Amino acid sequence: MSDTEASPSLATGHPMTTDTWSDFVTRLRHHCNGQGVKWHHTACALFTVQQKRIDYGYDPDYAEGLVVCLEDSSWFSPEEYWSDLDEEEQEELNRVVQARNECDFLELDADDQWEVLGEHDDHTVTGWNKRWEIVNSHFTKEAAEAFIRRKQHDYPELRVYVESQYYAWEFEAIKAAILDGTLTYQPKPAADDAATD
Repeated sequence: MSDTEASPSLATGHPMTTDTWSDFVTRLRHHCNGQGVKWHHTACALFTVQQKRIDYGYDPDYAEGLVVCLEDSSWFSPEEYWSDLDEEEQEELNRVVQARNECDFLELDADDQWEVLGEHDDHTVTGWNKRWEIVNSHFTKEAAEAFIRRKQHDYPELRVYVESQYYAWEFEAIKAAILDGTLTYQPKPAADDAATD
């Protein structure tokens, strides 16, 4: 368990206090001026959480791979498709292939398997490509990782990616002010102290 998980931290949604602010500044310094820079290679880091998206409909020559789609389902290999069929469906697919190729579906080479699936009623074989889409952004790696731990069940796949914010002047100015102590945490005065006549 990391220190961020063990003690209250802004990274895990705790309120801002003197202690959580101090922890935040320490982590921010690590990622902007300290050893963390060796991991992400920029002192101007912004830690984005990204989700994997798969886009369909690409020409196979310009795609990462092929997929067979049927209604709301998709399979990224003929073997994956085959294993989801029940025994009766497997037998029917083998009958179709045996009539044409004199072998079972799984004995075909991959190109021929894709071709058979593309000719199957209501099936579409098309190319796919992966892309990563930003879900949100964080000052520190720990906060990005905490978000993933809390929300990973809502997304198929998440990752932490580091963006350089070198030309994001407002972001960098605020970060510099935090690190040099110009921008500090001031506890809110208690209600009795704030009351004046």
